Amino acid sequence: MTLPNLNPISIQEIGESLANFSLDRESVLFALSRLPDENSINKVAIEYEIQLLKILSVGWAISYLMEDHSEKATLIKTFWDVLFEFSKNLSSVTSLTIGKEVDYFRALKERIDIYLKALAEVPHVKDPASVIGPTFARLCGSTDNVHVIMAGNRIFRLSLEGVKHFLESGFSSAADLSTQIANSDKRCGAVKC
Repeated sequence: MTLPNLNPISIQEIGESLANFSLDRESVLFALSRLPDENSINKVAIEYEIQLLKILSVGWAISYLMEDHSEKATLIKTFWDVLFEFSKNLSSVTSLTIGKEVDYFRALKERIDIYLKALAEVPHVKDPASVIGPTFARLCGSTDNVHVIMAGNRIFRLSLEGVKHFLESGFSSAADLSTQIANSDKRCGAVKC
């Protein structure tokens, strides 16, 4: 993938913006809104898992789309450093609130392993979403529910499209960056998924 000149915005700012995009709730709420009201669907579990999947999908998209770019390692490190700090703060607040130890970053690492293992079991898959969706549904306790599988597919594709659009766009300022990310999220939701 050929990327535009990234000079107007630092890699640090790009990593932070992509981390914020991965945490943005708009596409999560969009995917949740597409689920039918069924007693067999645990929307609390789905909401938790779909946010984890969005974060992982953005991280995967950065690695995949920047495969040959010289700034890939720096951008990935920045992205995960921001998410580590967010996770640490979220875990601390949640642990204090519920009185039980919570480690959000560990949950992210566990999900990465689960999704990578599922993808490794189908080594020549042409569309990773065909593996991600069913794995997501299994994690949500809805293995055979097509609506939950599609929600996983949808958030995976929305995340990839958002990162792709972001990386392919030229930005003149950090303010434009936030607007572009929000708009790419809305556009992907309305068009592709």
